Amino acid sequence: MTKLSLGAQRSVLLAVLLVMSLFVVVDCAVAADLAEIRARYSQPRGTKISWKIHIPSPPPAAVIVLQSIPPGTIIKNSSPSHSSYDSASGTVKWLLSAVQPGTIKMKMELGRPIRKKGEIHGKIIFQDTSSRAIAEGSMTSKNKKKAIEGC
Repeated sequence: MTKLSLGAQRSVLLAVLLVMSLFVVVDCAVAADLAEIRARYSQPRGTKISWKIHIPSPPPAAVIVLQSIPPGTIIKNSSPSHSSYDSASGTVKWLLSAVQPGTIKMKMELGRPIRKKGEIHGKIIFQDTSSRAIAEGSMTSKNKKKAIEGC
């Protein structure tokens, strides 16, 4: 086994740190691209709720949409069809795969009207195609962006 001089050890350590920092920058850059997914309610009140999700290019590998409605509310229909609904918590879930860049229009019709601000809210969880970065964003009527932790 060869011993390295102190100067050589420092050079190796700096090279390792440089390579590791490049991986962090790549991961944050991927996450920043995912942050460009935006969602906004078009109609957040009444019995018909609609929203649009903007999917950037390249699109994520998967998108999960979680919509909270008042517990016990009946869902008359949704487009696209929801994957699951927990009536006790009021959580409606869509699992979207093979999404394409552009706008996804979503809507649902409820058995009772949403009358006031704050009765509903949504969340989007998405993963990049390399499965390295997962990010989360909120749906609002003002199209607020949520920062991704760690970047």
